[in-house]
Amino acid sequence: LKQAGSILLGKLTMSELAMTGPAGIGQEARNPWNVDHIPGGSSSGSGVAVAAGLCAGALGSDTGGSVRIPAGLCGIVGLKPTFGRVSRRGVFPLSFSLDTVGPMTRTARDAALVMNVIAGHDPRDPSSANVADEDFTASLDQSISGLRIGIPDEFFYDIIDPEVAEAMCAATGVMKDLGATVERVSIPVLNHSLAISSTILVTEAAEVHIDNLRYRPQDIGADVRGRLQTGALISAQDYLKAQRARSEFNRQMAEVMETYDILVAPTIATGAPKINQTRVEIAGKQENALSLMSRLTRPFNICGYPTVSVPSGFTSAGLPIGIQIAGRAFEDSTVLRVAHAYEQATEWHTRRPPV
Repeated sequence: LKQAGSILLGKLTMSELAMTGPAGIGQEARNPWNVDHIPGGSSSGSGVAVAAGLCAGALGSDTGGSVRIPAGLCGIVGLKPTFGRVSRRGVFPLSFSLDTVGPMTRTARDAALVMNVIAGHDPRDPSSANVADEDFTASLDQSISGLRIGIPDEFFYDIIDPEVAEAMCAATGVMKDLGATVERVSIPVLNHSLAISSTILVTEAAEVHIDNLRYRPQDIGADVRGRLQTGALISAQDYLKAQRARSEFNRQMAEVMETYDILVAPTIATGAPKINQTRVEIAGKQENALSLMSRLTRPFNICGYPTVSVPSGFTSAGLPIGIQIAGRAFEDSTVLRVAHAYEQATEWHTRRPPV
């Protein structure tokens, strides 16, 4: 970014070790739409800075949704590129087979501009994909008429606030009006997303932090330490089972993507909880607030598909709602094209928070 002429303003607060929800290091990040609410994490400060107009864009890391979650809760655009599309060199790891770096901006066009700078093969990053460079803005203004969009039946609607479901329905209606074919699709393997993602993530994270767990456990927050300790106790057999399940998950997702160009789903099942709020009521039931944050973003980390969260409305409390637009591997431009088309047909991305 610096070599491309960007003005770098500074570093932003984030969740401890990129492994929890909204907590900041030293100081809590707050949602600019309502400072009593969380901005989401783990790229908390990036979401806040972009939404509040402190900068044109910021970077985030997405292992289980940490770009898309703050984007969804703060009402901005957050792109998780295809796994391997953006170099991770210089980024402290959390989970080597899931970590992704992506832009957080106010619009899809801005995300495409950042991608033009940060995407590309890096031989110094073993996970970097050797694919041809492209101009991610080149096809932004093309029509989405004729694209096949799938709305998964499973998983995404098991726990969801009615206001989020309503916004999701309205968003897919807009895409249909723009000429896309919108259909519901059954993807049963999605129901295994959390088991696969959680096992792989905490096991790989424990390996990264094994020395910290042994020699500096007191320096790690209790919630993060507990997750790392859980990962350290997972057997090699269980980790390999999760990776085999991931291979089957990816096979079934690839089959679906032979029929559909795009999948659309809610980003988060609810609006931003209040700071220190541990439970959220949905459909008369109390749900774990932290668990809900990454519940719907994790599937696309497993398969590594490019996925962008874009603003798609507000709750009755005035908090942003986001939708996810996912596409085939290395078709990041198509994902951004759909996001841009949706933006041009709606006004959600033009709204600004009071802070």
